[in-house]
Amino acid sequence: MKLSLAGDLPEDLLTVNAASPAGVPIDAITAACSRAESVLSLLQTHFNADSGHERLGDHVIASVLWDVQGTIGLIRTLAIHGDNTTHQAVAGKCR
Repeated sequence: MKLSLAGDLPEDLLTVNAASPAGVPIDAITAACSRAESVLSLLQTHFNADSGHERLGDHVIASVLWDVQGTIGLIRTLAIHGDNTTHQAVAGKCR
């Protein structure tokens, strides 16, 4: 058992609420996908802009990419919830 939260990422600690109904949370998945796409669009614009702009620092670019990785982790959590609860519902084990 882990005794500290040190080094944990947000997506390591976030789960789907146990009171959530069974099924695929499509609105939450769609929202998370839109957020990730928006962040990547901003980064893409940064690299496609005229050369007269100030370049973002490497730490900022790394954080942007890390954010997208985290969002993908959240999408995965939502998709697994949908998959698990859909299978339970089909088997008649869902509340």
